[in-house]
Amino acid sequence: MEAAVPPAVSAAAVSVAAVSPSVIGPLSDASRRWLHFVARRALRQAMAKRDPAALALPITSLSTTDAERPDDPRLDAPARVYVSWYDGQAHQNQLIGSLGSLEPWLCLEQAVARYAVPAAAGPRLPAARAARWHRLVGEISVLGPAQELNVQGLDAIAAALVANRDGVILGRGLAQSVEVPRQQAVALPSAWRQTPRPRDFLVALMRTAGLSPEHDGPRLRVRTFLAETFIEPVAPAGQARLTELVPEPVPELMASLA
Repeated sequence: MEAAVPPAVSAAAVSVAAVSPSVIGPLSDASRRWLHFVARRALRQAMAKRDPAALALPITSLSTTDAERPDDPRLDAPARVYVSWYDGQAHQNQLIGSLGSLEPWLCLEQAVARYAVPAAAGPRLPAARAARWHRLVGEISVLGPAQELNVQGLDAIAAALVANRDGVILGRGLAQSVEVPRQQAVALPSAWRQTPRPRDFLVALMRTAGLSPEHDGPRLRVRTFLAETFIEPVAPAGQARLTELVPEPVPELMASLA
């Protein structure tokens, strides 16, 4: 399942869009750092299969090659997870790719490792290579369960959504299945940073799903969810911090899950 994830940033380059109701409090800083380490390690190992020299690449922004796993039971608990990568060079901050699951098929740490590699093989940079390593900026989103929003129609849904909080699974008619079928799409809560107005947000997501606001708008139904989103806090040496990058709205950043 693929969804675009515009950057979630704050003064500390870490943003909690909302804490999922299925967990008690946000992840610790140590657990967040570990998960970013896991994502980079998985991607580096995949790159090394094509180019063994990739094993020399630093995994963290502090140029260390190892990290200590915190004693956090949530790392071993099933979780809904999305991993996203950005190209942060030259103030572009373009989404490379985003991949994850709306259901907790894997434990948190396993899911991050599983999705980190294919998420980096997006259309903007088809293959992560050593020359691009220091341009990559990782983001991880831990999702709560989706809930049906008890209103129907584009305008009614736009009025009910809470910007910067709600993630949205959008489709025509009721969307009850676990898998995201054709003519549905998803946007993580961080997508609001690209399209902050609820109606514009929904229209962009409808177009991603191949739906017409005029024809399908009256029948539109959505499910919403919360997410804890955290981005790599420090960019590699010589690169700008992600908090300094201000991208322009790009409609393509909300990609279909079909």
